[in-house]
Amino acid sequence: MRTHRFRSVIVAWLAMVAVQSGGLARAEASSAEEGLLPIPHPRTILLRAPGVHKELGLRDAQHSALQVVLDEVDPALWRLRDLPAEKRNEPAARLLQQLNEKVTQILSEPQRARLDQLTLQARGIQVLLEPEVSDRLELSAVQVQQMRDVMTTLAQQVAALQRGGVTAREMAQAHILQNQAERNAVALLERQQQRRFRTLTGRPFDLARMRQRACRAPELRGVEAWVNSGPVTLEELRGNVVVLHFYTFGCINCIRNLPHYVAWQKHFAGKPVRLVGIHRPESQGERVIATVREKAAETGLTHPIAIDNDSANWDAWGNHIWPAVYLIDKQGFVRHWWYGELNWQGAQGERHMRGKIEQLLREDG
Repeated sequence: MRTHRFRSVIVAWLAMVAVQSGGLARAEASSAEEGLLPIPHPRTILLRAPGVHKELGLRDAQHSALQVVLDEVDPALWRLRDLPAEKRNEPAARLLQQLNEKVTQILSEPQRARLDQLTLQARGIQVLLEPEVSDRLELSAVQVQQMRDVMTTLAQQVAALQRGGVTAREMAQAHILQNQAERNAVALLERQQQRRFRTLTGRPFDLARMRQRACRAPELRGVEAWVNSGPVTLEELRGNVVVLHFYTFGCINCIRNLPHYVAWQKHFAGKPVRLVGIHRPESQGERVIATVREKAAETGLTHPIAIDNDSANWDAWGNHIWPAVYLIDKQGFVRHWWYGELNWQGAQGERHMRGKIEQLLREDG
């Protein structure tokens, strides 16, 4: 199904705001679905963060073991990110349980306790309504309802911002709204409950230093043919910022994005930025490789394009939408993504994503 819907770009940029303001789980504030288990999950993001490794005092062997576990769990978890709660929560919970069981074997008891504290911090104000927290704090029914009202108001305010487009102004406003919601929620706690909550979350940790690594980018696979190049792998592109986009040449929303990719190719010429297209057809006519080549030449696309007629990469990425753009950092992790037209109804997505590419370029490899 083609669509200009871009819910997950809001998840992506709100995740960035949430990291800066100290609440990774608030990336899901824009979702209209209650009880939707967040993906990327704060726990996997924390376990990927070098600052957290230092905070936990991980030994080299522990670090290596955690990376193996995360590489096993992350891809399957990542593919669930856009599914509705009824299809997403149960398999995601199983994967997170699998992760936690292995993490328990790798970390010492003090390390696990500190990781639990950091996870609560990262989940933001929503955690106050989780049974593990609300029961410990002995929240009254009135307090629970008041907190639900605070979070509902936040979700509505963020949804209104979405309709105005994704700009620096909207991101700054979202930051303000989330901080205010957090203050409102904490103000509903009695002093004794506030003390208990501080004990549960432990000493504050600067989440703003963390990079939002969603998942190690799934390697390209099952490509029927390549346009504009020979075979390409993401492994060989490590050390570059990779812009990977899904499209099909007959999709009008995709067509409107193509000039932006051409412009990025020129703008970042001479810098370690590589574009890779994945052409996944919808209609039978879009499966003709010769036509894909002709259309690519007509629109000025010169970067490598993988023919994904069997949907191997579409499925591996858990992608459901044309067009979709993903940014992969120099270490091979998905960091930002955008679904739909970049500049749909004034959203200024091209400028936003170009800025993210520049940001990733400034990071160490």
